[in-house]
Amino acid sequence: MRSKKLNVFLIFFLLAFFILVLSRLSANYTSTVKFKVNLENVPEEMIVLNDSLNTLNLTMSTNGFAWLKYYTKTPSIAIDFKNEVRKSDSLFIWSLSRGFAGINLQFGKDIDVKTINPDSLFFKVDINAVKIIPVKPNIEIKFSPGFNVLEDLKTKPDSVKVIGPQSLLNTLNFIETEPLKKNNINKPFSTQLKLKIEALDSQILVKTKTVSIDVKTEKFTEGTFNLPIKIINIPNNLEVNFFPKTINLSFYTSLESYNSIKESDFEIVCDFNEHSNTSSYLSTKLVKFPKAIKTSRLHQQKIEYIISE
Repeated sequence: MRSKKLNVFLIFFLLAFFILVLSRLSANYTSTVKFKVNLENVPEEMIVLNDSLNTLNLTMSTNGFAWLKYYTKTPSIAIDFKNEVRKSDSLFIWSLSRGFAGINLQFGKDIDVKTINPDSLFFKVDINAVKIIPVKPNIEIKFSPGFNVLEDLKTKPDSVKVIGPQSLLNTLNFIETEPLKKNNINKPFSTQLKLKIEALDSQILVKTKTVSIDVKTEKFTEGTFNLPIKIINIPNNLEVNFFPKTINLSFYTSLESYNSIKESDFEIVCDFNEHSNTSSYLSTKLVKFPKAIKTSRLHQQKIEYIISE
């Protein structure tokens, strides 16, 4: 019988305690809590040297339920560096008059922010260097016979912005992609490539993590022209005869571009300034050619010449 009465007593005691806790948590209290400051919208090239040291003490009034979350872990508050911090000499300053509204908006209607201390925060800022460096694609593509690409393979974007100490950026001339290997390619394809950011110094920031590459694979063919040779820089008092007057040139281009390429798109010359008394030959050079060809080859590298006074 005594055990039964004790159980009933404990039930009523716990119920009363629960009601008491609920009534206390439902009541409003005013207290002060320390908040860690998190800076947002800091320009990429800036490093805030003392951002982890700044805190704000907020005196607030709210119910007990809302207070619970502030005692389970250290709360944080955001400060908009771009809009709420101003520069004064070598320091950047957050002031209560400028930033109170931004802080107040981070709380619900059930929390009344009464005071914030201190009324100013000071930030020391260092400026990093910014450099645009090219992306170097680390790719190895083997095309099927008769297939190729007309232009050199480039990534999109072909360069990225890096931020860091000037001394480190001075030694950084390119950033490489992760390797890509493909064989027997006979169709166009596109893919994403990761940049090898982990190979860089930890002080260097690269926000672009991946680039894309578009491989415009085309069917290729070979063409041949018999082209005239021109000798340049012949003195006015000399007459130069040479042989042969024309030579064959082979070029490699896409099937799509083949019909648009004309003989007039090419020019082959020999420079008389390179002649020698010990030789009767001049080297041939291709000085003009269309962008639509991948490679070209002169079938004859030299011509023979005779000088007449």
